[in-house]
Amino acid sequence: QAARRHKSTQASLRGWHCRPFAPPRCTAMALRLVALAALGAAQATPAPVFDYTFGANCPFCKEFGTTLKKLNAADGIAAAVDFNLRAAIRGAAPAWDCPDEDDGCPMTKYVLCAFSAKKDKQDEVDFMTCWDESTASPASKAQSCAEQLKLDWAAISACAAGAEGAAREAAAALAFVTRFPEHKTGRFGVPHIYIGGVEQPNHDYQSLLSALCAAGAEAGACGGEVVQL
Repeated sequence: QAARRHKSTQASLRGWHCRPFAPPRCTAMALRLVALAALGAAQATPAPVFDYTFGANCPFCKEFGTTLKKLNAADGIAAAVDFNLRAAIRGAAPAWDCPDEDDGCPMTKYVLCAFSAKKDKQDEVDFMTCWDESTASPASKAQSCAEQLKLDWAAISACAAGAEGAAREAAAALAFVTRFPEHKTGRFGVPHIYIGGVEQPNHDYQSLLSALCAAGAEAGACGGEVVQL
């Protein structure tokens, strides 16, 4: 516990806060159908983006993992929302800086390598929540979560041990400072969540679900009533 407080203090000091021709009649009908489809597509509401910046060893992010899992499992939300997960990582190689991690961000590297092995974006959410639930060592929980999701553990392990992992950390760090240019240094709290481009001050399940529904998520969990902001 003392070690955890020490790491949290260090993190705080660094600024982290955790075909054929158709007859005319058929052609005309086809054109009308195409026009209707195009109109429907134009009127369709884009999926709201759940933009979540996490720390791979942040205590509050681990606690939030339960909420993320519940939110993602709510009726229709996984299909109606674009979950975008990004690592809180900055600084310079090889001494990358991440909240509550040793220099080099070894835990974040495992997560990024697992993300690179995903079959689809849902795997990112599932891996992250599995990772947050585990109390095992980084390598052990990375392997168990990968195997649970049927991800290629050999590829993930090789990534974390080699140049690919370093490259993924560099790309994630660039993405972080591009998204948050004012936070290249200084205070930045995790978990950090935006929905539809709006920063969320409350991270409880009901507040986030309400924000997703208000941002246009068309899901059963929204009760069939969508309120646009």
